Amino acid sequence: HSMEIGAMRGMAKHSPWLATSMMFAWMASLGLPLLAGFVAELMMFLALWHFIAAEGWSVLWMVGPALVLALTAAYYLWSMQRTIFEGGDETQPPESLKGQPVPDIGDAEKLAMVIMAAFTILFGVMPWIALDMMNGWTVAFFETLLIPILTGGA
Repeated sequence: HSMEIGAMRGMAKHSPWLATSMMFAWMASLGLPLLAGFVAELMMFLALWHFIAAEGWSVLWMVGPALVLALTAAYYLWSMQRTIFEGGDETQPPESLKGQPVPDIGDAEKLAMVIMAAFTILFGVMPWIALDMMNGWTVAFFETLLIPILTGGA
């Protein structure tokens, strides 16, 4: 195994389930619409927008986070292309395996990936399910701990 992106080239040819799972996780993390990551990024940008408007700051403060999002998307797509699709001889395992047979994920792992993907889609399409579960705790956290610390109160 390797932490080097280039050493894992051609994963889709050898481990299609693992490659599909990785692609789905990357896209969810990137914030693809209808996935849970999109809801998180949208809420972050809306909160920043409301804060900027309330403080009377320039909208240009939105440029930094937007650039970070664009750079992250570019890096994700670059790394996906290199690890999953680029190169990789079907008769040769990736360099990272050092000649060992190429494994794909097992049935239990496939089931876990399908369940995680289903919840990622569910929370992306119907985010209120997760948000309603977290609302009470979040309000209590802000009121009892975070706001007093930030305002200097007890």
